[in-house]
Amino acid sequence: MSSPNHYSRELVRRCQNLIDDLLPIIDVGLPNDSQFGGPLRTTFLLAMATPMVTLPIERIFKPGTGTATAGDDRKIDEKLSDAVADAFGPRKTFENAPFAQTSRWSYVANCTPFNIADGLPTSLLEALATPDAITSAKTALTSRILRDLRNALAHGAVVYLDKDGMNSDGPAAMLAFVGTRMKDYKITAFNVLRVSEHDFCTFLKAWTEWIKKSSVVVNELNSKSPFGNSKSTS
Repeated sequence: MSSPNHYSRELVRRCQNLIDDLLPIIDVGLPNDSQFGGPLRTTFLLAMATPMVTLPIERIFKPGTGTATAGDDRKIDEKLSDAVADAFGPRKTFENAPFAQTSRWSYVANCTPFNIADGLPTSLLEALATPDAITSAKTALTSRILRDLRNALAHGAVVYLDKDGMNSDGPAAMLAFVGTRMKDYKITAFNVLRVSEHDFCTFLKAWTEWIKKSSVVVNELNSKSPFGNSKSTS
């Protein structure tokens, strides 16, 4: 497998390809799943989602805001960089983001910090289930929502919820992503996103399609690949 020539663009597409090809196999079950209580669907989705969300934020969006990062991919694909700047603009809301319209989210901002190892407080679980929380997700800035999602994935601030949106010790039907508000290097508040696992999977697909559509490179995974259209086994 050849190395990406645009890391934040091509890792997204590679991870989505793994989701498309492997998720049906994971859903059927793997030989040692029983020790984990069943198929590792949620584990796999979160493992794929972390670079899929984190890399474009870190290497395209944040450099455009003047934030110091280790990598800056903007000049490699200026069409994609312009699309990111537009979608994450100062007045762009999440309900109008091209990658958010097919999924349903809830959002509660500025929560009092708590220990996520204990799950979400009951009052927060109830707040996330209200119509106001759905409206808050729609009207929040895209840049804020994606920063919170990136923060949660990058720092492991994810909580499994059941189909009713309550804390779950078993399989996850919903996911809560906890982003942090900081001041003077101290956490001052949490912003919490909730989405069903099904809608999160749909979001990842829409996110990938938007990046592909917005990119200069549309029809090939890596223009330098010596394998052409064949799939690598590495």
